[in-house]
Order: sequence, then C-alpha cells, then structure tokens
Amino acid sequence: MKKFISVSLLMVMIAMQTACADSTVQNPKENDSQTQAVSEINSDTSAETEFVYQYPELDCGGEDFTVLNASTTWGFYHYMDFETPTGEILDDAVFERNRKIEEKFNLTLKVVEEDIDKNYDKYRASILAQDDVYDVAYIRCDRLAPFMAEGYLYNLLDYPEFQLDQPWWDQVIMEKSLVGNQKKLYFAGNDFSLIGFEGTLCCYFNEQMLANLDLETPYTLVRNGTWTIDRLGEYAAAGANLNGDSSFAWNENGNAIYGLASYEDSLNAFITGGGENYVTIDDNGQPHLLQNLERFYNIVDKAYQIYSKEGDFIFMNGSGNSHYEMIFRNGRALFAIAEIKASSKYRDMEDTFGIVPMPKYDEAQESYYSHRTHVCLTMSVPVTNPDPARTGMIMDAFAYLSNTDILPVFYNVKVAQKGLRNEDSIEMLGIISQTRSFDIGEGYAWTEDLSAKMNTAVVNQKNNNIVSIVDSFRPSIEASFKKTLEFME
Repeated sequence: MKKFISVSLLMVMIAMQTACADSTVQNPKENDSQTQAVSEINSDTSAETEFVYQYPELDCGGEDFTVLNASTTWGFYHYMDFETPTGEILDDAVFERNRKIEEKFNLTLKVVEEDIDKNYDKYRASILAQDDVYDVAYIRCDRLAPFMAEGYLYNLLDYPEFQLDQPWWDQVIMEKSLVGNQKKLYFAGNDFSLIGFEGTLCCYFNEQMLANLDLETPYTLVRNGTWTIDRLGEYAAAGANLNGDSSFAWNENGNAIYGLASYEDSLNAFITGGGENYVTIDDNGQPHLLQNLERFYNIVDKAYQIYSKEGDFIFMNGSGNSHYEMIFRNGRALFAIAEIKASSKYRDMEDTFGIVPMPKYDEAQESYYSHRTHVCLTMSVPVTNPDPARTGMIMDAFAYLSNTDILPVFYNVKVAQKGLRNEDSIEMLGIISQTRSFDIGEGYAWTEDLSAKMNTAVVNQKNNNIVSIVDSFRPSIEASFKKTLEFME
C-alpha cells in the first residue's frame, strides 16, 4: 500500500525523536551540523515513504512562468527564488527546488516582488489591463475578496491539475473556504510561500525569569492540558516587576519587567486559541457570525483581564528597542505573543527562551489552536492566465516539492535548531504546526472591520464593552454573507 507522510506528520515524528535526546536537535551553530541534521531527517523519512509523485508530461518550451510575490519589512522569510546558491541551507534548498522544476518542465521561473501592501494593486492593474504577465500571485488573504467579487480569479476546483485534496496543499484553508451549495475555491495555501507558517502566533517565554519565579514550566502545562488563558494571566501578573522604576510607563533605559509584550492581533490569537472563529461554515456551506457567542465573549473577557491590569501587559508596536519583539529579546518581558518568525530575532538573546502554543480557553477544551496572522499569503490564478490547467500542473509540483524538500529544512534548520534552544520548544513547535487554524472571515474580508474595532477597543482602549460593537457590525456582515453566497451561486 502506497502512502505519503506529510510534513505535518513528519514534524510530530521529529518532536518525538527529540525526547530521545537526539544530538542533531541541540541548536547546532555550524553548517556541518545542520547539514547532518537534514541528512538524517531525509534518510529517516525515505525508509517510511513509498509515495512517488507523478510528474505530468509537460514541455513549456522555455517560456517564463511568472509568480507575483509579496516582500515584507517585518522579518518574514518571503523569498521564493535566488539567482545563485547563497551557502545558506534553506536558501539553497529553495534554489534547487526551482531548478528541478525548470528542468522538469522546460520553463524559466520568474519571481516578481512587490511590497505586501502594494502587490495586490499591481495584481489588479495587470488584470484590468488584460495583461497575462502573472501566472499566479501570492497576496494577503484579507485582500482577496474584491478580486473574487469582480470575477478576476479562476475557480481552482475547475482544474484537477491542482491536486488540492493532497497534503501538499493547506487542507485547513481549503476546508474552511468552501461556502454555498456550488463549491468554488478562488485561493489556496501551500508552502511555496513560507509566510503562512512563519505568520503563526504563539507564546514565547523567558525560561530563566520563570525559573526565578519558581513556576511550573508551560511545557508541562501544555502536555497536561492545563495551559489556559487564566494560567497565562497568573504567570504574567507574577512576572511583572517595577524593578526599581517608579511606574510601568515605557522607558527604554528603565528596569521594569513586563508580564507580557505583544501587539493588537494578539486578541485574535486568544480567540483562535480558545477554539473560536469570527465565522464558521455549517455543513450546508452557510456562514455564521460568532456561532458560539457566549463562549466568544468569555474568551475576550479573559484576554481583557490580562490587558487591563497595569504592568501585566505592554503594547509597543514601535521600532528599535521599543518594539514588542525587542522588549522580550532584551529581557524586559516574561512573555511575548508573537509570530514564529520572531524566533530569528532571538538567536543571540542572552537568556534562554521557550515557545508554547497559545493557551486554551479552559482545561475542558480538547485541543490547542494556533492563529495565523491576516497578512499570510494565499495563491490565486488570474483570469488573464491563458492556460490555468498548465499552471495547475506546475504549481502542484512546486507545492509538492515545497512540502517535502523545503518545509522540513525550514522547520529543522531555520526555526527549530537555530531559533529555538531546547528539545521542549521543538516539541511545542510541532504542536503549533499541527494546530494552525484559519478564520474564513478574514479570507472573504467579512469581519476585517469588526476585528480591527475589537482589537482597538480591548487592547488599546482597555474597553470590554464589545456586545455593542458586535451588534453594530452584524447587519453589514450578514449582508456580506448574502452577497458572497449570491456570487458563488
């Protein structure tokens, strides 16, 4: 019987191996050690994997295959290609993947980069000009709705060349994005863009500070199912310390230690971590706003209890050493809620840090859930593309190789070994990867304004009167549901 072991399963296997004290996951600092780790991973999985990907017969005659990508200034690994090898293992794996596909299909990959907050305008302009320059585009998932409504994108389900039911495509995004009776899918997720993985929010904590407080480690709490929002609040309160300062007002040269450092989107991370989404899709493909309303309010209230206590939280979405990521890096916060990509900034951090998933709502909740930021990129195919079936063949191969050849390297070299410092954190990273969620309210831009209003009220203004906020947005959101469903039909 043939089988395929997806990278997500591979991550769990690797996490289990770390419990056996395998020396290849001990934060190696030399490229030789990293190469050895990747080699051992590949050799271990090759014995388990019988699946052989069936590349289609395709000759593109040397033509360009052009991808519109989004560059960022937020520290994400957004690269999709390199002109030459760089000597970095991940970069070189990306380079080799692309050359393999170029040779296999006789094409030339061309990646066009534009700022993440501008590339969707460039995408729209090319479609309106009926310019077929882009075969596919990766833009923010919360900027796709107008493209769908205006008929600018192909329905990917019309082209079986995109093997969207296979594990090298993001099954969570696909499952939550099918609405209405007529199933249509205008965007998809894969690991050709790694921002979707790096853009997952989690909890970092300073292990040395925690040990000094004589508190049980969050690792143990996660394994016992007792890592909850209330417990995080208790720990953040215990960690907040004026440390000789007169107040918790931010002072770059001060000594105050904050319980938690983060930014506005952390509220969405609490909501997702508590097992809720702004929008859920029922078995008939119908969207519902805040289906479990009482639980949603309770989750927000628990998060608010953390935000509203002086000294337990600091919102510093600034720059330099006043940025919330750097506040944690410089030993000024016990916890930080940040994306996985932040681990790259902590490589030279003096204190040892750990990573765990976002806490659950309560101990009765069965699973942990991990929130993806709304700037994660999804793939779409413009209607100006003259051959979407051919594009499906090419992108499916890219998605497959990204899953098998790129994500394990990214996970084990860039994040797990370089960025994280112990086997416990690597195990936790596997859990975070396994529990990534997706709120379709962002994908269809139904709840973008509601979410922004909620974040501002609860996090910045310390205002927990959210019932009126939800009620004020409900009519327009439900009207948007109807409009989308009519379009889909």
